[in-house]
Amino acid sequence: MTENTYYKPRLLIGDKEVFGSMSGNISFSGNSQVNSCTCKITDPAFQNHRLYGKELKVYLNYGSDDGVPIFRGFIKEVKPNDTETNIVAIDSRMFITGANSRMVELTDDENYDGSSVSGFLFDFISNKINTNDTYIGLDFLSDTNPIISMSGERTSSPTPVYEIATKKLNKAIDDADIEKPLTYFIDMIDDGVKNNITIVKEKSLSDSPSLYLSEATGLISYTFNRRLPATYAVAGGATFQHTNEPKGSVGISISGNFKDKNEARTQAIKELLLNNRETEEINIKANKGHYIALGSIVNLKVENSDIDGNHRLTSKKIGFSDRGVSLSLTLNKKPIVLSSYIN
Repeated sequence: MTENTYYKPRLLIGDKEVFGSMSGNISFSGNSQVNSCTCKITDPAFQNHRLYGKELKVYLNYGSDDGVPIFRGFIKEVKPNDTETNIVAIDSRMFITGANSRMVELTDDENYDGSSVSGFLFDFISNKINTNDTYIGLDFLSDTNPIISMSGERTSSPTPVYEIATKKLNKAIDDADIEKPLTYFIDMIDDGVKNNITIVKEKSLSDSPSLYLSEATGLISYTFNRRLPATYAVAGGATFQHTNEPKGSVGISISGNFKDKNEARTQAIKELLLNNRETEEINIKANKGHYIALGSIVNLKVENSDIDGNHRLTSKKIGFSDRGVSLSLTLNKKPIVLSSYIN
């Protein structure tokens, strides 16, 4: 692990700092997945404590003490042995995701018809989760454009709230500029007191980068690979053929209710080209960029025309220990123009 020793990470469980040898990894996996932290500690003060469910915070402290943790979550798993304690924590979405979370059953009598996805989250979290304390902040929650309605959404059994919300959010595509369609994902924003759930729209690749990386500034190494792009998409009885399939036939199926085949075909075009936008995955090791948010624009300056330029940050992983900090970033591919394919 290539560590940056200018960082002086601190790990806190509850209101107590962990001393002694410690190490861990923080994963910001993107695509609305929960953020997680796995760590190992040797501090004997925590070996006999009941740690499950306690708040865990990690501060990176670059040059000075940070006021906001890079990660805040709650301990989900504890495995002690005679020399160390292994801990897994996930962000506060743990209260609305997974089999052990608070669930909801949507029926014709009890539902969220008329609410948006953000309205659904706001109401459920306010009334079912934040009853005794603020576990999931709501200060940064807003609607998508277009707004995705919960009308007609039903479940056959109790279902995790987050599963419902992320499924609905997959339908939100801002195509106001048909040349540059943008999707949405759910993330967390820490305000120094609590972790707030938020719905984030992708940034346009023409936006100003939040981070510049080159072999002279910040970039340690990179690799990239490609997968075969989808060549056709099927939706609502309509098929869109993208290419003449020189490298083989790869298809995707789009589910949903469409008023006619023209609407279904248009949706197939959007989904296929959004899918193909990420056929290249760039993996980077860097010594700066630890604090930038998912979805930020990263400018990569390298002697490779395939990947030189602006990209979106889709995930990141931070390794930390009492020796320093390391950083890995994943960037996605530049988008494909849509307007050429829509009649």
